[in-house]
Amino acid sequence: MLQAITKRLKQFKRDKRGISTVIVVMLSLVLITIIVGNVVLWSYQMNQLDLDRMQETLTFTNMTRATATLWSTARSEYVTNEGTLSSGTYAATKTVGASYETFREESALTNETFNPSSYVLGGSTTHVSGAVSDLTADDSADMVFRSYSSAFTAQTMYSHSETTSISGLTCYQLEPGSADSSGLTFQASAATTGRKLLARYVYPLTGVTTVPASALTMYYRAYKTHQNVDAHCNVDILIRRSDGTVRATVATQVANSAELSTSWATTSGTYSWNTYNVVDETDYLEIDYYAVVTGSLPNRYVYLRVDDASLPLADQTRTGGIELPSEYTVQVELTGSSSTQNWQILTWTLNSAFTAANVDATLQLYNYDAAQYSTSGDGYVTYTSSATPNTDETGSQAITANPTHYRDVLGEWKIRITGVKDAASPFDLELDWVAFKSSVAGVYRLDVTNTYQIDLQTCPLDCIQGIEVLLRYNVSISDEKWFLKAYNWETGSFSDVGFNVTGGSQPVLDQWNEYAINVTSVWADYVAENGTIVIKFTDEGLSTNQAVVGIDFLAVRAIIDGVSLEVKNSSPLSIHIVAVWITNSTSHQRYTADLFMNSGEAATYIRGDIQMPQEILLARVVTERGNTAVFSED
Repeated sequence: MLQAITKRLKQFKRDKRGISTVIVVMLSLVLITIIVGNVVLWSYQMNQLDLDRMQETLTFTNMTRATATLWSTARSEYVTNEGTLSSGTYAATKTVGASYETFREESALTNETFNPSSYVLGGSTTHVSGAVSDLTADDSADMVFRSYSSAFTAQTMYSHSETTSISGLTCYQLEPGSADSSGLTFQASAATTGRKLLARYVYPLTGVTTVPASALTMYYRAYKTHQNVDAHCNVDILIRRSDGTVRATVATQVANSAELSTSWATTSGTYSWNTYNVVDETDYLEIDYYAVVTGSLPNRYVYLRVDDASLPLADQTRTGGIELPSEYTVQVELTGSSSTQNWQILTWTLNSAFTAANVDATLQLYNYDAAQYSTSGDGYVTYTSSATPNTDETGSQAITANPTHYRDVLGEWKIRITGVKDAASPFDLELDWVAFKSSVAGVYRLDVTNTYQIDLQTCPLDCIQGIEVLLRYNVSISDEKWFLKAYNWETGSFSDVGFNVTGGSQPVLDQWNEYAINVTSVWADYVAENGTIVIKFTDEGLSTNQAVVGIDFLAVRAIIDGVSLEVKNSSPLSIHIVAVWITNSTSHQRYTADLFMNSGEAATYIRGDIQMPQEILLARVVTERGNTAVFSED
């Protein structure tokens, strides 16, 4: 049995070696096949490359000085900003020939903008700074107006422990909020009779134009230290200037309280306040608290307690019933002059800001037909200002129904701006820009633009010395001039500054007119960093007759001091020129090229970055397949 097993194992071992041999042979055949196939393919490719190279026939016929690049023409359809495209396509404007593209003028609105020339203040509004000349543009120059107190509410002013200094005189503050501290106690000696000053309290009259008549009630949280002391409290009321002097004494020894008790208690007295017109808003309303001792006793005192937040409101020292501003209003009327033409549209615009949040703003135009300011619809705009103070906001409205109702027969107009806010202190209106724009129909306009490209690979920006624009056009009516302008990348607008011709082109009927522009001094303003130039062709904007305009050719090129290479592909294959070599006695320079030529094509290849040598030269162009064409000249 053991011998049989051993025999089987030896036979299996021999079979395993046979299988390995077969695998090795098969893998070798696969590798040989791959290698042979690649060799054959490479041989074919090399033979094809050699064949193509041998068939390539390129001649370099001439090399001359070039003063300009080839014309760059439109690559896409013209953008019609005003007017309409009548016939043809932009492709017809790429070469001078029988085909051309036509455009038609269309009726357009002529806009004229007017600004205010004067103003009138409404109510007790005050002019803070600026002039009407600051309202002509949306910029940082503002005209500022301050609001006035337009509504009053009987308020309670609480006596606080905080102090303020008026030209060195220390006073305590009256505030509309109740007590907010642990309290402060004033004392006066009861050892002698007489009025004893306990504390001076003031309230600033900033933004207050008047304090209306009202019934005041003074509440005193006070007590005396012995029952044999006779004492009560009263006040003096006066107006103090910001320099510390007294402007006016309103009342003395008024609002007498009842006899004080020997424990803390709140007593009161009344006073009939008469209307006071504020002289200067930097003044202060002052209330001086006194203890009036009529029965004295040595070592005894009278006390007044203020700003004690632990007390109920009814027990706190305060002044009730004083009429103070609860609403402020600013109002200004702006007037100006305009035209008396037959307006189609009136657009009025205001840019402003308020120094307070959430002001209710109303903008109104005066309607001369109704003989009043508009209260709804056209000529009337309302909004609530931003929740963030000093935020610039623009209000605008376009009026198409009876726009001439908003001017008189002489063209005069008026705008009224009103801002109202429930507040205890004044705010300012900052007017930045006010515009009254009319639009009149009847003028026909055409305005088209297109984009052109300077090839920076053959003509880098530092090789450009200027730009040229050439237009070939005709018109059906010659009653106005036509203008070429270019987009100025520095100013962000179309311009003709620096053009050799800025007065436009006056066309002649029934013929093609050429209009050429040359820009040398400020050409860089009109060429973007990527070589883009945007050209505008537009009318003068004066004609009331509709014209049809044909554009046969419109193109741009760069002024340079470079070279022009004349090459021709005479082979049946396309050719890709990848390099230009220029050799003279002092240099041997290679320039990268990228010029594709079809079979049988002749090309003019202009380079702005290669200057024409002044001595013996040898020039070569090299193709992608490695062929060379040579030009030499003594």
